[in-house]
Amino acid sequence: MGRLRNLVHLDLSDNYLWGYIPPTLGRLSKLENLHLSSNSLVGNIPSTLGHLTQLTTLAIASNHINVSIPLEIGNLNFLQVLDLSGNEIRGSIPSTFGHLKRLKSLDLSQNKLVGPIPSSLGHLTQLTTLNMRSNLINASLVNLTSLSLHYNNLTGPIPSTLGHLNRIRILDLSENKLVGPIPSSVGHLTQLNTLNMYSNQINGSIPLEIGNLKRVEAVKLYDNKLDGPIPPELMNCSKLMELELGNNLLRGSIPSEIGKLQELYYLDLSHNFINGKILSELGAIPSIDTVDLSMNNLSGSIPKSVRKVPHLDVLGNNLEGEIPSTSANGPPPHHKKIATRLVPIILAMVALLALIFGILIIRARRDKKVEPAETGEITKCADEFAIWNYDGRITFQDIIEATEDFHIKYCIGTGGYGSVYRARLPSGKVVALKKLHCSETEELTSLESFRNKARLLSQIRHRNIVKLYGFCLHRKCMFLIY
Repeated sequence: MGRLRNLVHLDLSDNYLWGYIPPTLGRLSKLENLHLSSNSLVGNIPSTLGHLTQLTTLAIASNHINVSIPLEIGNLNFLQVLDLSGNEIRGSIPSTFGHLKRLKSLDLSQNKLVGPIPSSLGHLTQLTTLNMRSNLINASLVNLTSLSLHYNNLTGPIPSTLGHLNRIRILDLSENKLVGPIPSSVGHLTQLNTLNMYSNQINGSIPLEIGNLKRVEAVKLYDNKLDGPIPPELMNCSKLMELELGNNLLRGSIPSEIGKLQELYYLDLSHNFINGKILSELGAIPSIDTVDLSMNNLSGSIPKSVRKVPHLDVLGNNLEGEIPSTSANGPPPHHKKIATRLVPIILAMVALLALIFGILIIRARRDKKVEPAETGEITKCADEFAIWNYDGRITFQDIIEATEDFHIKYCIGTGGYGSVYRARLPSGKVVALKKLHCSETEELTSLESFRNKARLLSQIRHRNIVKLYGFCLHRKCMFLIY
């Protein structure tokens, strides 16, 4: 087989191969993918595999390899996937792995590896998946003071063993795909200064043990699926300066103990189901600068002390009396959470998409002749309702009920192309609706052309552009769903 010099892909996985991996495989200089997983191979990984410098995938998982990993694997400069899991590999993790600059996935799980995790792995800036479970690695992380795994592709629950990192000061697991509850062991991190777990899919209640974090200054848990009440124990974090719990499913009232947070300057409880009254204690906090209580079920009047907060947002509640204008109090700080940055993002990004729609509409008029109307105008807006690329169900009735038929109180912005509304769906998902002005809908000459172009725009993917989910099209009711 070593004579197949032009071979690019070799997949022998899921067979009944046994014996040793032949060193002659190292002669396949053009090989890009080598799959030998799920066989009965024994012995070592030949060091000659380090000659396969074009290799992007090396998978030898689920065999009986029982010798240490050769240092030469670190020569595979183009390697992106390395899977050696499910063997009996002994020895330590080679420090030469730090040379694999393009590596995206590394799976060494279910082996007998020992020793520390080499610091050179910190050089793998493109690594998104790292699995080392079920080994004999004896490295100690108890001296770790900062753990930042922000904006990766982490999945599964948060391990309770995080509570062993008793010297950690910064814990950042934000913007991943973590699920399940926040483990109560987080309360053991008594040296913690910053706790970031925002933008995941974490559910369950906020653990009472967070109240043990006497030194924490920032707790950011927004944009998750946390439910239940805000625990009064959280107000024992006397040094807390930033508390961001927005865009969750929290219920109950604001704890009266919140006045104990004398150093708090930023509070975000928006987009939840919090009820009861706004507490005057909030306005009595000497350092308070920003309070966002928008889109909840709060009732009663706004205390005078709270009205004096420099940046106050209470829109979307059931309050009595005059509601202060958010803009009158000035714009919120630049680090406001993603969910409550909805207004500026929508006004900017939707304007861009609306401009594209305008261009497409003009082109539709030019490219297609006007055909005589046979059936008159559409009588049901729901008949022209379409959703794409959404992980749930949206119905036309959901939109109408969520906005009370586009009531002005749900309007969060108006531009040249239409008005933007905020809607919380029965699932708890928050979407934005761009309701286009009638003048635009009257100009449409080709519904099918418009639908096709809208579908095309729904495929646009960019982290800085609001995703288009779908549209509703009618001469008297036309809106886009973001």
